[in-house]
Parts: sequence; C-alpha cells; structure tokens
Amino acid sequence: MKRNLSALKKALQFGISGAVGGFAGNLLTEPFMHRLNNSESVFDSVLSTARWFGLVGGGIAAAIMFGYYYYIKGKPQIKQALKNGGLFGLIAGAVSGAIAEGIFSGIGDGENELLRVICWGIAGSLLGLGLAKRIPNLGMLRGTLGGGVGGVLGGCLFILFAYTLSGTAGRLAGCAAIGFWIGIMLVVAETLFNKAWLVISYDNGTNRTLTVGAEPVTFGSDENLSIICIPDVAPLAVRFQLEAGQIVCENVETGAVSYLRSGDQKRIGNCTITVGNSDLPAQSEAKVPPTFISAKPAVNSFTSSQFSLKLGSRIIPLSAGTHLLASDIPSLTAIASNGVVAAVNSRSTNEHLLGLTNLGDRAWWATDIQGDLKMIEPESTLTLALGTTIEFGEIDGEIV
Repeated sequence: MKRNLSALKKALQFGISGAVGGFAGNLLTEPFMHRLNNSESVFDSVLSTARWFGLVGGGIAAAIMFGYYYYIKGKPQIKQALKNGGLFGLIAGAVSGAIAEGIFSGIGDGENELLRVICWGIAGSLLGLGLAKRIPNLGMLRGTLGGGVGGVLGGCLFILFAYTLSGTAGRLAGCAAIGFWIGIMLVVAETLFNKAWLVISYDNGTNRTLTVGAEPVTFGSDENLSIICIPDVAPLAVRFQLEAGQIVCENVETGAVSYLRSGDQKRIGNCTITVGNSDLPAQSEAKVPPTFISAKPAVNSFTSSQFSLKLGSRIIPLSAGTHLLASDIPSLTAIASNGVVAAVNSRSTNEHLLGLTNLGDRAWWATDIQGDLKMIEPESTLTLALGTTIEFGEIDGEIV
C-alpha cells in the first residue's frame, strides 16, 4: 500500500512538473510560431518544428528532472535540473520534432491526425529515452515505453485542444498535456515493470519509492555522494543494488554485505527502508555451525545471566549455550530444520564476553548505545553490550 501511494504521488509530481515545463517551453516559442505556420517547404517545416519542439522538449525534460530532484531530496534543485535536463531535452526535443515533422509532412498529407498522434508518440519516446539516462534505474526500455505512451496520450489532447481552443491557447494547453502525460507514464512504466524497489518511510510520515537496479541507490549525509540525503549518518552510509537477480545491501563503513528479500527492513537515521521485489529468488541455504545448536528452548536456558534480550514485554536471559527459536522471534526464519534462529556463545576465554550469532536467513541491524549502526549477516556474531537494540525484521529487541 505504501508503495502504491508513494508511486501515485511520484507520478503526479512528475506529471505536474512535465506540464509546467511543456507550457513554459511553448510559451517561449509563441513569438516565432508564424514562421512554422507559414513554412513553404517540407525542409522549412522540419527546421521550424525542430526549433519549436526543441524548446518544448527542453522545458519538459528540465521540469521533470526538477520534479525528480524535489521528490528524492525534498527541496528544489533548479541548477541541477537545468544542467541534467535542459540541454539534453533541447537536443532530444529538436531531433524528435524534426523526425516527427518529417514523417508527418513528407509521408502524410498534412491532415492525417492518426499520423500526427504517432509522431507525438515518437517524440515522447525519444524524450523518455533521454530521461532514462538521467533518472537512476529508470531503464532505457521503460523510459522509451513510458515516454511513447505519454506522447500518444498527450498528442490526442493536443489535437483536441487545437480544435477547441484558439491557436496560442490550444498549443499551450496541448504542450502542457504532452508534458503531463510523459511525466505520468514514465512513473507508471517504472512501477509496473520494475523487479525491485525501496519504500523509504520517514519519521515525519513521508514516503518515497525508488527503483533498485544496476546503478546503486545510495544513502548518506553528503548530497554529493548520496542519492538520498539522511542527516546525522556517515557521508556515504549504505547502498542498495541489484546484482544477479538479488538485492544487495552494503554498509559502506564496515564493508558488510547482505542479500535481502521482499519485506526486509533497514533503519538508517530518520527513516525506515522496506525492500520489495516481484520475482527475486530466495536466498540459498548456508551451513550452520553445529556448535551453536542446542535442544533447549530459550526460556529453559540459564536463569542467571549477565545479559537478557527484551522483546516487547518478554525478557529472555542470554548465557553461553542459550539459543532462540523461530517461536521466540516469529519474524525470523531458521536456516536449519531445528528452528534455531540465534545462539549465544562465548567470544573468548572470558565467559562474561558473549556474542549472539545470527542463524537465520536474513541480516539483522544492531544499534549500540552510541548510536552506531551495524549489520549482522547470517552466521555473523554480535558482541553483546547493554543498551544495544537489534532489528529482527519486523520485531525489535534490546539487550538489557
């Protein structure tokens, strides 16, 4: 549900941005529209249309990039939007406009509205293709498809407005419609056909959705290093990437890497990240160290312990030899058939220095009393310390 609502908000934001860009781009060309309308040859028509839709395309691309940056950063990024959207949009718009006009004027009779709509689809496809190179993990196919469908839908409205409104008003409304539908359909194509995504839920209730792909999605406090800026964490803290069909999460500071499945959650600074995927394979089984396996349930372990694990209202004593079952922490799944998801062992000859070993099929996230975040991968061990909190998927625990 969060993903759908976030995707809807993203689509509307992109659509409105594209509409503003299309409107503004066409507004700049209006003083020169008489040249296009009075073109005497196919070459003149192609050249005039290239100039016209170059500015319209540049406006649409820059505005959609503005919407993208505002969506992921939460604040305006006008300079970056113009830099990464304006120039290539101008070129893509000019090329697509020239191709479309060449087809329409050279092959058609100048009155075929179906051909005109197809030409708008071509123009939208090239704009979407260009945007795919600027928006991480949008993908060339999704960008081209979304831009093409958006161009067709917007082109239909452009023709409708051209017939029902005056020349200038019709073109302004039509170009706004084209920008709106290109922005909308880019997000629709991205959402329908992506295989992996992240839903970012901030403490203030805001949600954002990003596609995970070959290009890393990075989180950190440095805007120059991170796509998503999170205050009070490392400059580049965590990155997510799709590798060989699996979502990989890397803690950049520690170098720890884990493979995530749908529903896994990570806590970073002021936000919770939920992983989603459509058809990623489950993790392969790993060998479980036999020395950590015991036949005793956690509640029957040693009653005298230096540490305990607090799970809601439950307190589980932790001593060397104690193990936790899937029934103790329902959000975890054991790798072995005996249901053991965690085991306590001595880290050294000092019996009071204990560790909690992850025997489940997903990583944990532990935050110590100083606020440092650490990923505990399957078969890795966390040294127990008072005040440490551990995220076992949907269940949180605390060492007391």
